[in-house]
Amino acid sequence: MIDSEQELISRATGLRALLEKNAAQSEAERRLVEENMRALDSAGLMEIMLPRRLGGQGASMATMLRASAELAKGCPSTAWVHAVMNISAWFATRASARLQQDIFRDTVQPRLCGSLEPTKTVRAVEGGAIVSGRWDFTSGCWHANWCICGVPIADAAGNFTDVGWAFIPMAQLKIVDSWYVAGMKGTGSCMVVADELFVPAHRLMSLRGEHVDQDWMTRNRPEPCDFWPLKPVLVLGLIGPILGMAEGALEAVAAQTQTRGIKYTVYTRKSDSPVVQHHFAKAALMIDSARFHILRAAADVDRAGEGVEMDPIVRARVRGDCGYASDLAREAVELLVSIAGGTAFPETGQIQRYWRDIGVASRHASLTAMTDFEIYGRVLLGRDSNITHIV
Repeated sequence: MIDSEQELISRATGLRALLEKNAAQSEAERRLVEENMRALDSAGLMEIMLPRRLGGQGASMATMLRASAELAKGCPSTAWVHAVMNISAWFATRASARLQQDIFRDTVQPRLCGSLEPTKTVRAVEGGAIVSGRWDFTSGCWHANWCICGVPIADAAGNFTDVGWAFIPMAQLKIVDSWYVAGMKGTGSCMVVADELFVPAHRLMSLRGEHVDQDWMTRNRPEPCDFWPLKPVLVLGLIGPILGMAEGALEAVAAQTQTRGIKYTVYTRKSDSPVVQHHFAKAALMIDSARFHILRAAADVDRAGEGVEMDPIVRARVRGDCGYASDLAREAVELLVSIAGGTAFPETGQIQRYWRDIGVASRHASLTAMTDFEIYGRVLLGRDSNITHIV
């Protein structure tokens, strides 16, 4: 059954109490508790980006990001894993028909994760490639049955002329328990290892797989998400949890200002202080600005789903929007934590979790403003955008 887009967001909101209850346990165990994953499954949120022909919800990018933000208010780690696994599942819909058969028809409840940096060892052989390597930061690996691993790609002559990805069953990979971090502890983003694995050629995908297969389109009824551009979605899909952490922190600190005063002053309620009012308003407006840039980028992707070509400037602007929103959201949380003061930091509280988690998540390689601003600035100034393939 396909659910309305508002219903999907409402279901995500409805999980907040459960996710908040389990957040400390997920952090302690350094992976999501299974109750969270079952709740996401039951709510239909693990297929939110999949097309309907594959049993998905076929939702818009804006809906995906808003649902992910709602999840982050309860548990940022759960929202992050939700985002990564949804992106990975959608990613697989761009693969060959035979690989899609392996994943979506031959796998019971397909769940995908991925680590896309193509820096590993590959040896071309007849019928495919032998792959060895280690992939760090593989969020969702404990809950997945397929992993998308970045690899070099060989041409017909065996020369490595491209980069891309190998789709490998998790049963063939080893998970190294390496996730000991200050924030986003519950994501379980451990290292996965391949040792001389044979990967059939149909499970290898080139970066050039970005383009929609027109022959496939003539045989099937395409949906909007089939037209989404691959590279912008790989970045934009991650930003929802960051927005949710900032929105959650705003709510939590607003509540705290009504019940706590400012020590060694005349203020028995922080909300009576003009300085607090000023800084709280500033934080709220920063989060509003972050939301604007995130939803503008989502609208660009959704227009592409309607057949509007995303030109190079808009593609680069999506990266700029993500970096700018990420920075704004993190800075807003820093300001809110200062308003909350020392009472923000008990381990049992949500405010310190938002603060730690956004500090880590906003520095993801795809979301850091330093890189994203350079990508956007180069395009705006007519320079070649040559520092990354992911635009």
